[in-house]
Amino acid sequence: MPGALPKIRALVADLPAAEKRIAAYILADPERATLSSVRELARRGGVSVGSVSRFVRTLGFPDFRSFRLELARETAHPTGSLFEAILPHDSDDEIARKVFLGNIRSLEDTLELVAAPDLAAAARAIGKAGRLVFFGIGSSGNIARDAALLFSFLEFSSEAYADPYQIVLQATQAKAGDVYFGISHSGRSAITVEGLARAGRKGATTVGISNYPRSPLRRASRYFFCTSFPESRVNVAALTSRLAQLCILDALYLLTARHRGRVRSIEEVNVLTERLLRTGGRRSAAPHHR
Repeated sequence: MPGALPKIRALVADLPAAEKRIAAYILADPERATLSSVRELARRGGVSVGSVSRFVRTLGFPDFRSFRLELARETAHPTGSLFEAILPHDSDDEIARKVFLGNIRSLEDTLELVAAPDLAAAARAIGKAGRLVFFGIGSSGNIARDAALLFSFLEFSSEAYADPYQIVLQATQAKAGDVYFGISHSGRSAITVEGLARAGRKGATTVGISNYPRSPLRRASRYFFCTSFPESRVNVAALTSRLAQLCILDALYLLTARHRGRVRSIEEVNVLTERLLRTGGRRSAAPHHR
């Protein structure tokens, strides 16, 4: 089960106002929150006890006690520093450190949010696909192209589309047995969501990757994977969850290779991965994102 803090970071943007205040208080000082009773947390967050109870249930915990125990476990064994805002007076070393720590945190939290059984189930569906199609706009389009190239090494018919007209056209050509991917940091890119939804209505299996678990993209996805990138704490618009997106796609690729019977050993997995890395250019992405 994902931890309390990764869940809060993933959901905070979509929470009601009262629950968002609770989330902000906890994220600002998790250690102090572990020492608070439900009434103290409500008072410090400026909300009702009922709002705290709803907040805890939204995160998937049965009661406040269970939530506080999990929060205490995480703060007792932290997995890394929170992504601090990059400030004008930061030195070059400080900026570099914050970028690295932020991406480490993003990957660690994404690992908490992504369930291995869901990855395996999606990989089995991908392994049986007659055609793979990836949709994405902006920098997500670059990720889509990288993913199409990646899966082509498994001898799939694998394509990527970033042009709105092409996305609509390809969505209308979807059929049962195809797997369509929608990649959108916000999960609200209208053309990506609509394209994936149309493909699903045509019978294709749909896979969504977004930073927001309550986004429209999730509703269009048979399998949905949530990244965790705390962009609200970073004053740099170019930073996105692309590294976490790539890790999810890499995991799906390797699991699909195994389920498809294309890889007989871990050593062969490594050979395929090295072959991919030697192609170069796969990790490039434009700064703009949707």
